[in-house]
Amino acid sequence: MSQADPAPVAAGRRGVPVASLAVAAWVVALSFFVLLGSDLLWVVALGDTVRATGGVPEGIPFATAPQDGWHNPVVLAELLLSVVAGLGTPALAALQLVLVAGTLLVVLADGRRAGGSELRGALVVSLVVVGAAAPFAVTRLPSLSLVPFVLAVALMRRQHERPDRGLWWMVPLVALWGNLHGAVLVGLAVLGVFLVLSPGGGPWTRRVGVGAGSAVAALLTPAGLSTPAYYAQALGNEAAVRGTDLWARPSLGHPLDVAMLAAAAVLLALAARARMPLWEWAAAVGLALGTASAARNGVWLLLFLAAAAMRPRAAAEPAPSPAARRSAVPPVALGAAAVVAGVVLAGRGPAVGPPGQAAVGAVREVAAGRPVLAVEPFAETLAREGVRVWAANPVDAFPQAVQAAYLDFLHDGTVPVGADVGVVVVEQDETAPVVADGWRVVREVGGYAVLERDG
Repeated sequence: MSQADPAPVAAGRRGVPVASLAVAAWVVALSFFVLLGSDLLWVVALGDTVRATGGVPEGIPFATAPQDGWHNPVVLAELLLSVVAGLGTPALAALQLVLVAGTLLVVLADGRRAGGSELRGALVVSLVVVGAAAPFAVTRLPSLSLVPFVLAVALMRRQHERPDRGLWWMVPLVALWGNLHGAVLVGLAVLGVFLVLSPGGGPWTRRVGVGAGSAVAALLTPAGLSTPAYYAQALGNEAAVRGTDLWARPSLGHPLDVAMLAAAAVLLALAARARMPLWEWAAAVGLALGTASAARNGVWLLLFLAAAAMRPRAAAEPAPSPAARRSAVPPVALGAAAVVAGVVLAGRGPAVGPPGQAAVGAVREVAAGRPVLAVEPFAETLAREGVRVWAANPVDAFPQAVQAAYLDFLHDGTVPVGADVGVVVVEQDETAPVVADGWRVVREVGGYAVLERDG
């Protein structure tokens, strides 16, 4: 062989799908930690109702507290999660892993198309998983936005490089996304930046058409023209106003928030070295501001920066060869990861099921049809099991006073004065405030204390 012959060998080595193998490894690792969190089972409960009755219920049928004209645009998500939950205990956790894997594979495909190497892809994937540990490991309704978000960003990046009519795919994507979760607003905001600042938007007629079409598509939900009212209620809920619970701001005293901020900083540094275009800088700034307002938004910043961070440094690194960029997702490795993750989930049993499932029977017996005031996420488990609760997620379905009273209960155990509550359920080590308020413990089961009014 001549001295020039080793080139194909080097190209082959560059084509080893290290990044895809990293995705497989992370999916297996996450299977040991994934669980069901709050802001999930209320969706399943509504989906169960829709399937049983054949119609969309008025408001939140499982809650007895006064409600505030809540609109329901996410019926598709409710039906999807209801069907999945009906498959068995680990099904929702398994769906979470599928969504995470799909999200990371789209990010890799986007980064490879831009010339990213496999080693850099593996690094980027690892940074995203570490930084997004909470949204990746805790199954919630927002998980349904992961894949649509990265698909939308990948489409915009491709259009920036080679503008064509493919940008119109944003319209049906937004229509589907809007029926799944409210983070479609994040996608619309990024799209707006792209249409204004990127030459990839094409002629002004296309920019206006795609922008207007996407805005209209976001209204194609069961709530129709009331969809904006749903978003206004969600964004203005009491937890968001207080900056607590699922709407808490990033804190340097919280290890997961620190990991998220550190991962974002590294990804931004990598992306900056590759000279992000103006529209990406503007979108990243907007997503960073969103992250500063609520840590839950950090996942969108991480996913936006990920593929950009895979790009080779401008005029400093040679782009991988076409053979390397065509690295296939190793089906054997991903299949093996799916099998291992499935075995792990099955072995974890109730740990990946509805929170507090073992205590539902006892609470139902004590309540005997009376409304239950319970902590999250157990309140949603009760709702899904047909036990009437006073209030639960989605908190924005209730008037602000009810939201405030429920959050006060979650934070310090204060039972709302005058509320129609027959039974209170808190964690076993959090009974003191409730007992001091005139309630007595009548049952302890599954880590929860069940209380009735004393006397």
